[in-house]
Amino acid sequence: MPAHLTDAHAASDAALTARLACRDATALDPLYRRHRAGVYRFALLWSGQPAIAADVTQDVFVHLLTHADAFDPTRGALLSWLLGIARNFARRRTGTRPDDEPLDDELESPALDAPEAASILRQDLEALRRAIAALPPHYRDVVVLVELAERSYAEVAAICGCELNTVRSRLSRGRTLLARWLGMASDTATDVARKATR
Repeated sequence: MPAHLTDAHAASDAALTARLACRDATALDPLYRRHRAGVYRFALLWSGQPAIAADVTQDVFVHLLTHADAFDPTRGALLSWLLGIARNFARRRTGTRPDDEPLDDELESPALDAPEAASILRQDLEALRRAIAALPPHYRDVVVLVELAERSYAEVAAICGCELNTVRSRLSRGRTLLARWLGMASDTATDVARKATR
């Protein structure tokens, strides 16, 4: 999107949010139309479940309607703020607490049985969604925000409440886990196919 359009949207977002803060509910509709897809996509990728993503999207915009005064346009874009809220709602809806951050040696691979692995091999997108949903929350946050929501490292650090270097290290570890798990799914499917031809 050209910079002048981005700036215009940011100014429009700030003005509409200010109207919402003054209890002008009509300002919600243009904000919802502009940002619902980004919020839904983030929630779907984070949770891996369309129903949860729809609920999170609804929760985010109800929150915006009732807490618009908490948005500070000098601290970043509205979408970044909304994604931070979506992150919190997604954690609640999936029963993930912020302190659920296992040590690396506690991580387990997603469970894949043979028929499921063969299906995943045929549907790369579904495999990626499952692998993302299996990531520990602190890795999932940065992978989804950086790689899929295309937020900058600085925005992700603000959304997640951590340092820039923490974002970088979590992204690196999250990518490594995704590659390992997707590789395991592929290996399992190959083994199933090999056994089926014997």
